[in-house]
Amino acid sequence: MSAAALSPIRQKPGAGLPWPEWAVLRFGIFPRACRKLDWSRAAEMFQREGEKVLALWDGLTPPERLAERVLIPRLRGIEDSSRDWSVAMTVEHLNIVGNAFLEIIQELRAGRVPPAVASTANVKPRGAKPPAEVRAAFVRMLADAVSVGRLPAPTQEELRAKYRHPWFGPIDAHAWHCLNGIHQRLHRTQIESILARLPAT
Repeated sequence: MSAAALSPIRQKPGAGLPWPEWAVLRFGIFPRACRKLDWSRAAEMFQREGEKVLALWDGLTPPERLAERVLIPRLRGIEDSSRDWSVAMTVEHLNIVGNAFLEIIQELRAGRVPPAVASTANVKPRGAKPPAEVRAAFVRMLADAVSVGRLPAPTQEELRAKYRHPWFGPIDAHAWHCLNGIHQRLHRTQIESILARLPAT
């Protein structure tokens, strides 16, 4: 599908997903993924997808194209307002969300529920940071996630505390940990879609 044939963005940040898609994700796909992924496998997914993101980033030349915004078809699990980002903006989003998730996971395992209300509208990238700065922050975030991924699986006591996700409701530390890897994979596919639609130089 050419960029000219794509429908314009019509929804504001935080509008969420179409109801049928949301229902399938919340009550089917996401719970099954959390049952399938143990703590270490979720951590491996997060790091593996991070390595793929870096490979896609480093393969794009010239590097100035990292900041070039591209309209793509909406992918399942991505809001309509998030489909006109650049590669750098997508990774900036991964930094925002990844760091927030790591903090949430550790807080929940300690029995503390973050006081702020989670919102998808509050984690959109601004696209103002230099790409080199975005990449360096992503590498740091991946390194910070290693120590969390090496923790033993949470005990039942550590799973008592739950924090509300805007799409999935109140979920525990294990579910947030699984979501971190799933989210990383989702936006890796977004980067691939952006790269496939970058105009030829």
